[in-house]
Amino acid sequence: MANFLHNLELVQNYYDNGMTAMAEFQVEAASNKEGIRPARPANNVPQEFMDKLPPGGAMPAPAGACPAAAEPEVTFVTEGGEDVTPEMILEKNLQSVPDEYVTVAQEDANSLVSYIEDLVPLNDTRLATPEGWNELLWDKLADLHRPAESLMDYQLWNAATDIEQDIADLYYQRLVAAGAPQIVLDAYKASNTHGWFANQEATEEDALAKMQIEAEMTGSITGTVHEERDFSIPGAGKTPIYGPQTGDGIVTWNIPDVGDVDFDVDINLDEFDEQGRAIGGTAVGTAIDYEGYEIVFTFKPDGSKDGVILKDGVEMGYLTMTVDHEKFENYIDIQSGTEIKLPEDTYPET
Repeated sequence: MANFLHNLELVQNYYDNGMTAMAEFQVEAASNKEGIRPARPANNVPQEFMDKLPPGGAMPAPAGACPAAAEPEVTFVTEGGEDVTPEMILEKNLQSVPDEYVTVAQEDANSLVSYIEDLVPLNDTRLATPEGWNELLWDKLADLHRPAESLMDYQLWNAATDIEQDIADLYYQRLVAAGAPQIVLDAYKASNTHGWFANQEATEEDALAKMQIEAEMTGSITGTVHEERDFSIPGAGKTPIYGPQTGDGIVTWNIPDVGDVDFDVDINLDEFDEQGRAIGGTAVGTAIDYEGYEIVFTFKPDGSKDGVILKDGVEMGYLTMTVDHEKFENYIDIQSGTEIKLPEDTYPET
């Protein structure tokens, strides 16, 4: 039970942190010399978010994200209830400016900023008309479109309107700082400053809204665990708003001096600190073959977890959960005076 709870937290935190970093991508202003500078996503964006989505959309967690879970996988679901898969993206025919143009450093020759600066000759008379801007800049940016392949591509498509607005506003500021004539500024504002980043607009139903994780547990705890968490992203550069973390599954715990006991697990975590640790909620394991027996862990504000053994709702003893952070291992400790004793004449499989 302890391994299950701790490793579920590790997987959830890994993807929570990654989703937050990806959602907080934004375009930022730089010095006048640099012009527009797209911000780089934080270093903790999982590589899986940047890589091509695997068939079916379920992304495996990397080694170390869940030490005792053999094959944890996460699938992202939209507000409209669709799994984000290569097949779904292909059916929608999603195309956009490749993410590498907006996720590299400003000084990179392949950045969007460098590309824009190469496209726009500030002394060109065509810049005095909206059509000139469309021809010299926006149409050429649209020519960069390629089919979306990764979760990052999908999220940037959802944030396209905000990204376009940020780029357009910042480049307008650059024109003003460069002393562009009013006729050029007016033509720029009247040009197609929107609609160039992607080939279509996302709807509310397209927004990322849920993570679903399935993990095959190994080690002292075995079984399959299903877990999910709702979230919403208010806009480009905004931190996601997370809902409760819930989960269920059937796991087997090898209890010292008792043997293997199967538990039906139900998780409901509803409060988290700034580090993503659960500090409110419960995880309940109900013994399947032994009626009335439950193990309940309560997540406390200081990040610790208190456990209690119940028989027909009556406290029979207490447990504590400890974690070896260096080895990424954890343990359930049976407190002094607590005895786990199953009904007589029943013997679990070992």
